[in-house]
Amino acid sequence: MTPSILPAFTDAFASYDAAMAESLADPEHVRREELQWTIVDRLVLAACRGWTPDDVRHLLDSSVDPFLAAAHHRVAAVAPDTVRAAWQRQCRQPGNRRTTECATGRMEEIADRLRILPDFNDTELLTDLPLLQERDTGPAGLSVEQRRALQRITGLLKKAESTTFAAEADSLVAKAQQLRQRYRIDNACPGGLSPAPGDLVSVRIRLAAPWVRQQFLLLSRVSFANSCRAVLFRGIGIASLIGHPDDVRHVAELFSSLNHQRVYFMRTSPGAREAARAGQTSAYRRAFLFSYAIRVGDLLTSAADEVSLTPHEAENALPVLARRDEVAGVAADRLFPRTTGMAFGHGHHASGSADGVRAAERSRLEPGGRSVESA
Repeated sequence: MTPSILPAFTDAFASYDAAMAESLADPEHVRREELQWTIVDRLVLAACRGWTPDDVRHLLDSSVDPFLAAAHHRVAAVAPDTVRAAWQRQCRQPGNRRTTECATGRMEEIADRLRILPDFNDTELLTDLPLLQERDTGPAGLSVEQRRALQRITGLLKKAESTTFAAEADSLVAKAQQLRQRYRIDNACPGGLSPAPGDLVSVRIRLAAPWVRQQFLLLSRVSFANSCRAVLFRGIGIASLIGHPDDVRHVAELFSSLNHQRVYFMRTSPGAREAARAGQTSAYRRAFLFSYAIRVGDLLTSAADEVSLTPHEAENALPVLARRDEVAGVAADRLFPRTTGMAFGHGHHASGSADGVRAAERSRLEPGGRSVESA
């Protein structure tokens, strides 16, 4: 007679039920389960409001990755198309990490931070820099000549970013801006990169503390000089950069280089050490950063204006570039109708202001335009 295996199954289920009962009776386990589902629910809601994984990581760091992975399949069913695509690109697998490895206290912090998040207004135009770069290198992207020109501009910026010699940085970035303006002019004529009202993108620029507002002022100045607009979302250190895809990519690259340079010059300029001895480092840096951003905007515009034009280019290319600037401004006003001007009041610090101007001139990079943040 064949022996019955039913008792073995009965024992196994009994053991499993006992373990489950013990687990459910543990208040810590129950609390963690609740927090996990709360975090996932709030991430899904955040995605519906325009948040991408990289935005969430900027706010919370990579400890949120396991929860992003857990929310991903739900986001795909409810988020706007551009946001869903961003989650597909940005939601990386957290390896062997699991949500259970996150400390309870950290889970509470994550859940609380996700409780109230602002809406992103730019989701209809949303993309990211890697995707723009992929478009350029694809079969329907840029020509070999166009790619070569952009690679030369990128090379100049990277060299300017790495040098510690003021004179070298001076010439490298000025040359990069002039080459960029020449590239825009060459490709704005018929058959080139002329803009259409719908030919716009928005890329999120994430600004790391400290000095977020001052960094945004620099981003805004660079944006206006290159036919883009930037809007800062208050309290989260994320800015939307809106414009023609080609302009947006250049602004993001140029800003990254200049932002790196401003850190170096802010710490090594002549007045920095004296300000530290006098206990005025904060006042010095605040004045430095403001002056640096304002002067950079002026120099960028001047560098572009120095590019020589033929009568044909003045008649045909410049109106196209002006139209590109206008379209970006109209889109920003439509998407962000409730923006407020950003004030930069600070005590006067003569050395910081002077060093900021000198540092901008070393970087070489419109006085017009204003920095705005979303209300």
